[in-house]
Amino acid sequence: MFAAVFQGVVTGIDDLYFVTKLEDHGDLSDVRIARDGRKVRIESAILKPMLTGDDVSRYAELRARMHCIYPYKLLGEKTVILEEAELAAQFPRAYSYLSEFKSELRAARVKYKTNPRYWYSCHRARSMVAFAAERIVSQEISFGCNMTIDVHGLYHNTQVYSFLPGSDAAEDLNYWSGLLNSQLMWWFLVTTGNVLRGGYFRFKTEYLNPFPLYTIDLANRADKARHDRIVELVERMLDLHKQLAAAKTAHAKTNLQRQIDATDAQIDKLVYELYELTPEEIKIVEGTGQK
Repeated sequence: MFAAVFQGVVTGIDDLYFVTKLEDHGDLSDVRIARDGRKVRIESAILKPMLTGDDVSRYAELRARMHCIYPYKLLGEKTVILEEAELAAQFPRAYSYLSEFKSELRAARVKYKTNPRYWYSCHRARSMVAFAAERIVSQEISFGCNMTIDVHGLYHNTQVYSFLPGSDAAEDLNYWSGLLNSQLMWWFLVTTGNVLRGGYFRFKTEYLNPFPLYTIDLANRADKARHDRIVELVERMLDLHKQLAAAKTAHAKTNLQRQIDATDAQIDKLVYELYELTPEEIKIVEGTGQK
């Protein structure tokens, strides 16, 4: 089961905090600022790789195109804002850059009713410990299930949701990935969720939490066998999608997509078995189409 389902970082002013990393120079990095496109050099340690919704797709390997200036630290397992003196001492270049916009940032903190003393903070930070954990990530707004596994400790903005497994979960993370990417999950969202223009749905906590996650009884031989097979098939899906991203020819792409579709169907069949769906119920679920 999942210990938490959470949305990403809210900076309040993305185009000031979001940067594109250009080149590393040891402890410093050249970055391009989203707002005005200019290049600055700041400390690498304050930059966190930041996923947006466009970076997340089904069973795909994750790559963050953006980084975020994140002025926080860990105290034990608690994420806390750096004091201004700490920020200036430890990250003088980042502090100098943010100070250019001090008036604007302070006004935003007042507007959003956060402490203007920490004018350089994000509007809403998230746990650094949670981001460091292996977890499933999903687009917030998606046509079909677009979930994959993050094993790289990537941060993300509000266009992405994370599913953090509980410490007591016996199931493999790949099992949960197969379940959440299944046709059954998509049918559930289509029939209970909030439809948007173009048939898109929000993958928000309030819509996902009611889905009855099937927990595996590892003492049950049939349960354990299905769990292990789903894990194996999801690992295959991850590899096939990696091959598809690297494929150069139309023939290779077509062949790989056929293998992906066949593997997908095998995962769905096992999920139907776990939930003991009848042939009539499967027909209804399959009728929802794209997942």
